[in-house]
Amino acid sequence: MTTNTDISRLTSVVEAVAVCVESRYVDAASGARAAGALRRRLRTGCYETVPYAAELAPLLTANLQAVLPDLHLQVRWSPEVRKPSATSDWDDPNFLAGYWAHEALDNYGFEKAERFRGNVGLLVVRNIDEPEGTAAIIDAAFAFVARCSALIIDLRRTTGGAPSGVAYFLGHLLPAGTPLIQTVDREGAVVEQTATPPGKEPLLGSDVPVFALTGRRTVSGCEELAYDLRAASRATLVGARTVGAANPVDVYVVDPHVAVRVPTAVVRHAVTGGNWEGTGIVPDVECAVDDALDVAHRLAVDAVLSRIAAGEVLAGEALLEELTDVRVELNEQLGRR
Repeated sequence: MTTNTDISRLTSVVEAVAVCVESRYVDAASGARAAGALRRRLRTGCYETVPYAAELAPLLTANLQAVLPDLHLQVRWSPEVRKPSATSDWDDPNFLAGYWAHEALDNYGFEKAERFRGNVGLLVVRNIDEPEGTAAIIDAAFAFVARCSALIIDLRRTTGGAPSGVAYFLGHLLPAGTPLIQTVDREGAVVEQTATPPGKEPLLGSDVPVFALTGRRTVSGCEELAYDLRAASRATLVGARTVGAANPVDVYVVDPHVAVRVPTAVVRHAVTGGNWEGTGIVPDVECAVDDALDVAHRLAVDAVLSRIAAGEVLAGEALLEELTDVRVELNEQLGRR
């Protein structure tokens, strides 16, 4: 049974979420519309039987997204007690210290760097955060694959990332200063991102074929990476359509157990003028997500063999034989599926 105390607390939480969305969502009119929907539900008693517990967050998220279908707009419940604040988590040094400690244990989002047969490199990326934490691991990952004849970037199962981290990553694949995205906040302030190699030419030359794997769990910053690569004609995308979450987010604690993830800017690509919000990115080569790595490996092998045949790449007899064998094996594997 929900008590008067619970109802009072829930009323306070719902109103705090509404205020946060109304005052901070990047599009003021949309934010006001979503906040109004929460208040109407509150007035009609829709939350009177809802416990002040973890179930509250997904319900409020669903109510907001029913009006404003922005996948980054979310309410989160935390079992830990936190002090509500008018500033974003990203402005809290204590929060950031804990965040980076967690990211370090997760290897800053980089799961694997591997060399496949046929001299094809693989980077498995789960998240690409700000360079202050990720630069060293990005540099190390690219140093490992720098001598590969082709590269596959696996973005099929990701949690997102930051535009500055994506820009640093792309600095290893694109010329310095290559235009990427612009983020535009509620007041119209614009922040531009360009490819930012660490004071040197990209580790992988523009002639090295690149393939990026995508799917329904390719989200946010990792979607940006796929979008940027396509806009620069630097990679072939392989797999399935991405989720379609583009707008950058700030996080605000509005209650000791409740935080709101609010999109506070929109993305506009410097080349296309558009973004992937709501639509996702359709890959160049569509296939089942679980087959994407083998499909991309076969495409990479074919690309390297074509370059060898055209005299663009020198290859020893052993590598040429290996490439031929790998292509046969991959064709057989994919043919059985």
